[in-house]
Amino acid sequence: MVRAIAGLKDGKAPGGDGIPAEVWKHGGDNLISRLHQLITNAWEVGSVPQEWKDASIVTIYRKGDRTDCGNYRGISLLSIAGKIFVRILLNRLSTNITPEVVPATQCGFRGNWSTVDIIFYLRQLQEKCFEQDRPLYMVFVDFSKAFDTVGRTRLWQLLRTYGCPEKFTTIIEALHTGMMVNVSVGGEVSELFNVTNEVK
Repeated sequence: MVRAIAGLKDGKAPGGDGIPAEVWKHGGDNLISRLHQLITNAWEVGSVPQEWKDASIVTIYRKGDRTDCGNYRGISLLSIAGKIFVRILLNRLSTNITPEVVPATQCGFRGNWSTVDIIFYLRQLQEKCFEQDRPLYMVFVDFSKAFDTVGRTRLWQLLRTYGCPEKFTTIIEALHTGMMVNVSVGGEVSELFNVTNEVK
């Protein structure tokens, strides 16, 4: 839990509870103890507080015509306590991921890997094929947007298929079931609505 809290970035907008990362970082042992109790309870019962699921989407103007919605980027503001819980889950789950689940050639969505790593790998592959006078065909596919379109039920099935411990799968499902968001634009806030296809 200490590592998850230490990894929080300062100066980021908090979620609906209004508690910024700095409060969790500098709140002292009593606050951390209470959060530990909440996290332990969530783990034991397989359910999470609604506040950890909910998000507020704010828009950030990028460039171009301000009347074109495509020129804005949406950012989901999530509860920092919920982020801490998810980070703990991710840290624990990452130790169980085997090469069969995430191949060595995958650099996206992996800690300590970047696009530079895959470019280096591809460059080496290109040189080897050139030395051996062998053809090389490459395709680069960016699945980042496609991920939001994958059905949640299918994701839960895949987690189980790849040996994700049932407790983790149950908690991940709980984080997404009943997830509610609102949208905030220019000081106006929409009503909460259910989200069925976004993944945290």
